[in-house]
Amino acid sequence: MKIAPQMISTGTEQEKTTTGQKATGTEFNDILQETMTTSSGTEGSAMTLPPVQNIPTILFDQIQSSDTIQTIERVDTFVGLLEAYQDKLGDADSSLKDVSSLLSSMGEETEKILPLLDSLSDGDALKDILNRAVVTATVETIKYNRGDYL
Repeated sequence: MKIAPQMISTGTEQEKTTTGQKATGTEFNDILQETMTTSSGTEGSAMTLPPVQNIPTILFDQIQSSDTIQTIERVDTFVGLLEAYQDKLGDADSSLKDVSSLLSSMGEETEKILPLLDSLSDGDALKDILNRAVVTATVETIKYNRGDYL
C-alpha cells in the first residue's frame, strides 16, 4: 500500500504535543506560583548587618597645614625654574642644550606640582598662581619641542 501525504494523520500528533505543552505549562505555573509565595514571605524580614568597627582613619587630604612651608618652598623652586628659563631665553650666549635641561627640570617639577594644584581649594590665590605657572611651563615645553626657537 502506498502512503499519500493526505493520508498522514496529523491530528494525533497535534493532540499529543498540545496536551504535553498544557501539562508542562501548568506544572511551570504551579512551581512559579509556589516560588513567588515563598519568596514574598522572606522579603518582609530585612537582614541587618552588624556595625562596622575598627576602620582606620584615612587622610584624603594630601597637603596638611603643617606642610605649608614645604609647599611654599616647592612653589618657589618651580617659579625659580621659570625665571631661569626666561633668563636663558633672553641670553644670546646660551645654547638650546642649556634650555633643554631647564625644560626637563620644569617637566619634572610640573609633575610634582600637579597633585598640590589639585588639592588646593578653588578660592585659594596660590592655586591661581600655580595654575598659571603650570600652563606656562607646559606651553613653553610644547613651543620648544615644536621648534619655535630654532
